[in-house]
Amino acid sequence: MNCRERVLDCIRFETPDRVPVGYNVNRRALLKYGQPLVDLCGRWPNDFYDPGAVITIPARDAAHYRSDGSYFKEETDAWGCEWAYYQEGIMGEVKRSPLADWSALATYRVPPVPRRTAAERSKARDEVSRQKERYIGWASAGSLFEQMQWLRGVEALMEDIAFDREEIYILADRLVEEFLVPHIELGLEAGTDVVGFSDDWGTQRQLLIHPEAWRRIFRPRYQKLYDLVHQGGALAWLHSDGMILEIVPDLIEMGLDVLNPQLSCHDVAALGRAAAGRLALYGTLDYQRVMPFGTPEAVDAHVRDVTAMLASSKGGFMYGAGIQDDAPFANIEAVMAAMARYSSAAV
Repeated sequence: MNCRERVLDCIRFETPDRVPVGYNVNRRALLKYGQPLVDLCGRWPNDFYDPGAVITIPARDAAHYRSDGSYFKEETDAWGCEWAYYQEGIMGEVKRSPLADWSALATYRVPPVPRRTAAERSKARDEVSRQKERYIGWASAGSLFEQMQWLRGVEALMEDIAFDREEIYILADRLVEEFLVPHIELGLEAGTDVVGFSDDWGTQRQLLIHPEAWRRIFRPRYQKLYDLVHQGGALAWLHSDGMILEIVPDLIEMGLDVLNPQLSCHDVAALGRAAAGRLALYGTLDYQRVMPFGTPEAVDAHVRDVTAMLASSKGGFMYGAGIQDDAPFANIEAVMAAMARYSSAAV
């Protein structure tokens, strides 16, 4: 069984030979640990991509370090959002939003999704076909809620949702039709197995907005997107940090195939019960407490316990380790070894 077959069998609850292993390494970790981290990743399995081909040491962004050693960078993206970055390799924040005043909505233009030529479409199909020889074919559709926050401003959008303003529906529909749907169509045309979405919906303890507001505004739009993915023969995958257990039953009803939750924000056993047999989990291991502050023994115990609560011989659970720069190198080694050790524990 190769990596692609293992992951697809896991998502479909069709008895993979072991728990699939996934990990991602952030830029700051690579800048901090360099070649030893690259070499470490090359020694451990990853069922989603070839670490030797993907994980490399990035060039340091020396131009944006100030004389006191601090980092600061500003840029305006294609959407007209003005960003500020305070740490290299860490997502910044929007300091000026183009729709801070709703009067700009009528004339605002969503950045067009590039149209592919026949040669570009053929190249995309070939690339996905090669990827699928060993790994799942992946396409990213983007975000809805987060893009709305960046365009409008976080506080303003939260107020709009609370007052159920008409403009949020107009903006959400435009993002769906003009941005998300075209990206899904590009991925489906290329023959992808999975289309990924990313929207962080939770705080440490609950949703960022009332669940009923989520169901009224966002559920029908996500439903349209997931339906389009399924009609194209692919699987729908959602990354969402924070505690989102309140809407897991909704996501199951909507037909979401894979949820990538932040396990450190959840009662893991309760999440497992809610998803069991119905929703596959790519579970992000605890990088808030265990990875940065625990011992290698604690890291091993965490992976062991999560495996016991979420893994099944039928599938439905995949490891997702986020390798951050605040984790001691010994803990990075420990999480890699633990995922490899326990991946066969449920089969």
